[in-house]
Amino acid sequence: MKVIDKKSFCSASDEQMEELRKELRERISCEEFNAFERLDTLEEIVKYSGVDSAIFHRLWIRPLLAAGLSLQVAIARVVDSYCQPN
Repeated sequence: MKVIDKKSFCSASDEQMEELRKELRERISCEEFNAFERLDTLEEIVKYSGVDSAIFHRLWIRPLLAAGLSLQVAIARVVDSYCQPN
């Protein structure tokens, strides 16, 4: 998996985002099945939020990364918060 600068990731085009998704899926396929479920859940959250994936990343993921979380942990936190009962 190639290294991607966080600044360029936040301004990625749709094609670049799709490539990143494919790479992320390949990476996750080597990990636990639970991690793959989280990615699918995150994609559903993005779809139902009604915003572009780049905007979702800027509003939800980037602040968690800025707080020092890894991308995997940031995704897990967003998914966990979505799955919490009200």
